Amino acid sequence: MAKFRVRVSTGEACGAGTWDKVSVSIVGTQGESPLVPLDRLGKEFTAGAEEDFEVTLPQEVGAVLMLRVHKAPPKLPLRLGSLQPDAWFCRWFQLEWLPGAALRFPCYQWLEGEGDLVLREGAAKVCQEDHHPALQHQRQEELKARKEMYSWKTYADGWPRCLDHATVKDLDLNIKYSAVKNAKFYFKVHSAFTELKIKGFLDRTGLWRSLREMRRMFNFHKTPAAEYVFAHWQEDAFFASQFLNGLNPVLIRRCHSLPKNFPVTDEMVAPVLGPGTSLQAELEKGSLFLVDHGILSGVQTNVINGKPQFSAAPMTLLYQCSGSGPLLPLAIQLKQTPGPDNPIFLPSDDKWDWLLAKTWVRNAEFSVHEALTHLLHAHLLPEVFALATLRQLPHCHPLFKSTGLGIGGFSELIKRNMEQLNYSVLCFPEDIRAREVEDIPGYYYRDDGMQIWGVPSLLDTQEALVQYVTMVIFTCSAKHTAVSAGQFDSCVWMPNLPPTMQLPPPTSKGQARPESFIATLPPVNATCDVIIALWMLSKEPGDRRPLGHYPDEHFTEDAPRRSMAAFQRQLIQISKGIAERNRGLALPYTYLDPPLIENSVSI
Repeated sequence: MAKFRVRVSTGEACGAGTWDKVSVSIVGTQGESPLVPLDRLGKEFTAGAEEDFEVTLPQEVGAVLMLRVHKAPPKLPLRLGSLQPDAWFCRWFQLEWLPGAALRFPCYQWLEGEGDLVLREGAAKVCQEDHHPALQHQRQEELKARKEMYSWKTYADGWPRCLDHATVKDLDLNIKYSAVKNAKFYFKVHSAFTELKIKGFLDRTGLWRSLREMRRMFNFHKTPAAEYVFAHWQEDAFFASQFLNGLNPVLIRRCHSLPKNFPVTDEMVAPVLGPGTSLQAELEKGSLFLVDHGILSGVQTNVINGKPQFSAAPMTLLYQCSGSGPLLPLAIQLKQTPGPDNPIFLPSDDKWDWLLAKTWVRNAEFSVHEALTHLLHAHLLPEVFALATLRQLPHCHPLFKSTGLGIGGFSELIKRNMEQLNYSVLCFPEDIRAREVEDIPGYYYRDDGMQIWGVPSLLDTQEALVQYVTMVIFTCSAKHTAVSAGQFDSCVWMPNLPPTMQLPPPTSKGQARPESFIATLPPVNATCDVIIALWMLSKEPGDRRPLGHYPDEHFTEDAPRRSMAAFQRQLIQISKGIAERNRGLALPYTYLDPPLIENSVSI
């Protein structure tokens, strides 16, 4: 006879408790015990409860290796049929056999239907540490089941592979939004659509009457950052600063020689560079930067309200004034092939010519950001990492415990970018070095990102593995937040980030007017659709888990607990430094403040 005390913790989430019956058996070095029901008077396994059960086994099983959990609906008399299985979120089991002698079995999973789940003690183990055949067998069986549950498919040719499920309804509860988060998300959608419908914007397919009328739309849930955008969107310094700290801060790179298809001359840029210098001198000093949206060249465009839309593939030359002066735009060419129908626009041009050219660049920023920086790099690739982890790493593994173009145009962009995507682009410090932007002042995305990248790890003797895991963690947390959280701030004043353009790029100067500027911008209903979408995607609807906070206690060892505590202390200090710097900024950069970074791609 062997006696144990089993302690069970049920999660606190909505619907976490269950009426189903739970039994356990203990797997040891000398065999496995029969299933023993965890039962007592009244209801067991209510949400948030921690409950104790006395268990007596008919024979000894030796040293404990695993705990088998069986869940099934309560049995009813035959004439009453049977109950449907009731999902249960189990946090952990704890097995005690003597005072002070206990083993914790982390679970932190939904158990949906009738069936078994095998749990291992909380110490992380790689396969070489499974010395007993039963542990080796369990590892292989778990991976086999995971590969069947999480299978691959190709969504579209040239895209990264993804999870092979037709709809969200088919997903396992453990990878779905929680019920509370889902409800909040749909409530936000409904309230936003209702507000804009009442204002009469949502069904209007025509043009905006004026920028002043757009101002009414701007009152839709505006933020301090959005107010700043509205006040400064026409300024050259703010236009340039968005390449550093806006929602797409990943394209700017130092320019050592002008591209042959961008024939900027000294005469063109003299008004900004001033006397006593030249393009060549500034190129040699390293004070010129280039943003090239060439990947958009010839991309398929969408049809909105029955009208074909237009796209540009601009190149933008920028100048960093000596010392700590602002970054400024020098020249913009809207298409990749130079010629008489492709003028180079300059700050010295007519106000509306120059503003229209900058607005085309901002439209290109929208397209590249949404298709590549956000969708591909911060959603589709993290799905690959997550799915590979689910398929290849058992629950006990150490790494598992850390943790205007239309669809056609988007798909084309993703294919193009996948062909040129490499590992260095995904590694933040290497990407900063490759673009040679290590010392450009006021680049807060770089400064804050470099601090966040310092994720501590016990695998410090395996440098390549540490870098890879850090890249995955950074991409799924900090980078996603940096390129997602500011979408609404940048776009709610639509002329700063137009999602589509209704007229083709200008082929000559001197033609732009306020009326043609408005006519180029998106129609009213398209503006509303995009702003609602970006409002939802910018704000976490619930169940927030900031970077470094791990409510699911998968680790039982002291060493990883110490590492997590050290990481949390480091994040607190980083946050204090960011807050201190932001007090001196007219537009604070908050997107990489650790308390605002989610642990994962959460929306």
